[in-house]
Formats: sequence, C-alpha cells, structure tokens
Amino acid sequence: MAFTLITKAWLLLVQVMPRVRFQNNMKKASIIYEETRILTAKYYHQKSDDYLDYISKIRIKNSGNNPVEMILKFDGIPPSAAPMPPEEHTIKAPAILDLCSKVIKWFKKYGYELK
Repeated sequence: MAFTLITKAWLLLVQVMPRVRFQNNMKKASIIYEETRILTAKYYHQKSDDYLDYISKIRIKNSGNNPVEMILKFDGIPPSAAPMPPEEHTIKAPAILDLCSKVIKWFKKYGYELK
C-alpha cells in the first residue's frame, strides 16, 4: 500500500512539475600560467650513458582539486640499454612542490634521475 502511494505521488509530481532542463553551471578552470621546458634525465647506473629528453608543459589553473599539471612528451632518441618510460604522461598535483616530487618519483620508478 505504501509503495502504491509513493508511486502515485511521484507520478503526480512528474505531471505537475514543469519540464526543467538541468544546466551545467560549473565554470571551466582558466589557465593562469603555462610554461614549456625540456627535462633531461640520466639513467642511474655507473656504466650507462643513456639520457632522455622530455618536453614538459606546466599548467597552473585557478581552481580544481589538482590545479597544477605537467604534460610530458618524449622528444629524443630511445635509450639503448635502459628501460624506456612511456612516451606521453600527465602528472597532476595540488601544488608545484608536490608536482616536483611526483615527477622525481616517476623518473625514479624507471631508474632515471633528473639533471
């Protein structure tokens, strides 16, 4: 009985209520700062002479959970003996210092250190 009352009330509400379109009122985060640099990383081994070059684009937005973002794109010769990280990668962080530590950890995961 309670179920039929609820469904009748819902049907009445749907019929009486005007058709409303829900709009996305969320504003897009605008970019405050953008910078392009070349990151160079060396494979961490005594006898290795392998280097990687990545073009990094740092973007800082004015809002969001992770407003700082770095887009990495490989630009160079693939290493001969060392493992190759992904050619494209995006790292997001809440602050620029957190981004720096995440980038260092990402390179370290594949055995590289930033120069």
